[in-house]
Parts: sequence; C-alpha cells; structure tokens
Amino acid sequence: MLSSMAASKESYLMTAAAALISGCALLAARGVAGPRSVKTRRIVAGNSELNEFMTRALQPILDGYTPTWWTNSHIQCFLTFLVPQSPVQYKRDVLTFQDGGQASLDWALQSSLNLDQPLNQDAPIAIIMHGLVGCSDSMRSLCAEALAHGYRPVVFNKRGHGGMKLATPKLQAFGCVQDLQEAITHVEKAYPDSDLYGIGCSAGAGLLCSYLCELGDKSRLRAGVLISPGYNAFDLFCRGRINPVYDFLMTFTLKSFLLRHKADLEAVVDVPSALRATSIREFDRHVYMKMHGYADLESYWQVNNPMRDVANLSMPLLCINALDDPVCTKETIPYHEFRSKPNAMLLTTGEGSHCAFFEGNFQLKSWCNGAAMTYLDRLREFNAANSVQETPTTATTA
Repeated sequence: MLSSMAASKESYLMTAAAALISGCALLAARGVAGPRSVKTRRIVAGNSELNEFMTRALQPILDGYTPTWWTNSHIQCFLTFLVPQSPVQYKRDVLTFQDGGQASLDWALQSSLNLDQPLNQDAPIAIIMHGLVGCSDSMRSLCAEALAHGYRPVVFNKRGHGGMKLATPKLQAFGCVQDLQEAITHVEKAYPDSDLYGIGCSAGAGLLCSYLCELGDKSRLRAGVLISPGYNAFDLFCRGRINPVYDFLMTFTLKSFLLRHKADLEAVVDVPSALRATSIREFDRHVYMKMHGYADLESYWQVNNPMRDVANLSMPLLCINALDDPVCTKETIPYHEFRSKPNAMLLTTGEGSHCAFFEGNFQLKSWCNGAAMTYLDRLREFNAANSVQETPTTATTA
C-alpha cells in the first residue's frame, strides 16, 4: 500500500500558500467576489454519428453543472489545493525504462465509493496523467470516480514525481511520449484483456494529447479525456497567454521540484539560473531546453507542443475547458479543430477555473471528474452497440 507522499504534500502546501497570498491581492483588486463569469456552456464537435450520440448524452451533464456560488476563477483554483482528496489507496509498480530512467504506476485499489464492487480481471483501465508538479496524490478523487464507474484507475507518475528519486539525470520533456508508451506496454502486459483509456489533467492533458496525436491509429488507448488542456504551450508560456500571476506561481512550484532533484541534475542543467527564473519561459530555457539539447525554445516547443500532430488524431477525444481558466486561457482553444473532426468533442463552461470545476455549497466536489467518466461510459456503450450491429449473422435452414 502506498500512502500520500511527504514530498508531494510539502509542494502542495508551498504552492497553496503562495497562491493564497497572490490570490488575496488579485481578489482585493477586483472585489471580494469579483464579477461572475459569463455562463457560456457549449458543446463543439464535428459531424458524425458518434458525436451526435455523445452530444445527446453529455448535454444534460453540461446543463446540470452548478458552480459553487461563493467562488470565482481564482478561488476555484486555490480550492484544488485545499479541498480534501478522496481516501484512495494505491499499490505501486516501479518502471525502469530502456535508458535506465525510472517512473512509477500507482494502481488505485479501493475507495469509499466502491468497497462493495470488486473489479473483474477484464475491467476497463483508466490511465491517468497528473499535472505539472503533481503525482498520484493529487489524482485520488479522480481515481475514486473511476472506481465508482467500474474502471481500474492507474496514475502514471513521471520521472522524479510521486516521491521518487531520479535514476538518471533526465526529466521527461513536456510532450515526449516515449515514457508513456513504455508505461502503457506495462499496463497491457498486466491486464491483456482490458481496454485502455487515458485521462489527463493540465500538463498531463498535454502529454495525453501528444500521445494520441503522435500515435494516431496506432494508439493503444481507445479514447482520451483532456481536463483543462492548454493546446498551444508555446503561446501560453512564450507569448504571454497565461495569466502572469499564475505563470509566476507555477514557476515557483517548478523551482521547488528542481530543488528536490538538484544533486542529480546540476551536471546537466543551469540550476542557479533556473532558481532565479520568474516565468516558465525562463525556467524551461535553463532546464528543459538545455537538458534535451535544443537551440531555442521555439525548437523545443515545435517538438513538444501537444497539438503538433493533431492531423493524425484517430481515437475519440473529449476536451473540457472553463472559459475563466487563468492558466490555460480561452484564447488558445482551437475551435476549428473540433468542428472539423468527427471523433473530437469540446465542452466549455463559463466557470470552473483550472482543473477545479467545483460544485456544492460547502461539501465540494469536482464536476469534471464525473463528466469525464460519463463520456467514457457512453463511448463504451456506443462502441458496444455498433459492434453488435456490425456483427454478421449466418442464416440457417431447417
């Protein structure tokens, strides 16, 4: 069994403290509650039988979303650090990659939502990808929701995340899918009769998008759900699309992450310069650009941008974005891509902030977790129905 990791808790507390201080300044500048976001709820999708079916299934879910009345985008975002995660237990598999590096898969075993619902050996598997400096500890509520829907959730902790030390002086580049491919192979060997699906949050959404688009019809995942994806990371981090306060706060968390691995990385990156960075752009220049041998950030993001191979997308995909997201801002949403693709769908809400989407007055719960699992449920229902229709029948004679 794996309990929540001390290093992760320390990172979350530091982030929450910094976020709260800056958030108070933001809220004071625009009023305690701030003006409410325009409640724009839309489903954008290309023409297809699949998308028509999914629109009918998801429209009631979208219409039923009721954001917590006393929050705005900043409060919602800060609540992701403060609202307790569901009590899920994990079992860890440590992965050793071909280059000697290590990461881990944390398998969610049970929660209060599924104690009486043991999973079959062929239960569908939800491979979950965490955010920028997150790990399985921050994905427990999503895992609990997946368990409640009959899925076997497993969180892919990237190199150096989830309390693990670095086995080699290397961090995973933002959109590099090699480690994820090896992790998926491990999952397939463990459960060869299960269908695999992906769910990514924030930076994890970027990784999942990179995988689905790069692999195309060779994807081992049958579908994906992206929660608060940024789509164009170069625009966000290098062209100033991200809210500058959140850019600073996220850089702070990245520097905290770097400090934990300083001894392993100081030979390959400019640690002192990275620790002086005040933006993700500066941090990436001194860490990821240098570590992976790119001449400039434009070259780095050309290879690692999540949407770089979007023309190859073959598997069904749902993206969930809040238009008041201060991190992955609405200006980066590529509406035209969703209108032109028969297997892609976008859900937008006026409110929800970044990976938050909290509902309820005081007992808060994230709406997007249920929406993600409902999409996968209905997709499996659609595929099963069409599989039956396509199965040929053989006539018999007396």
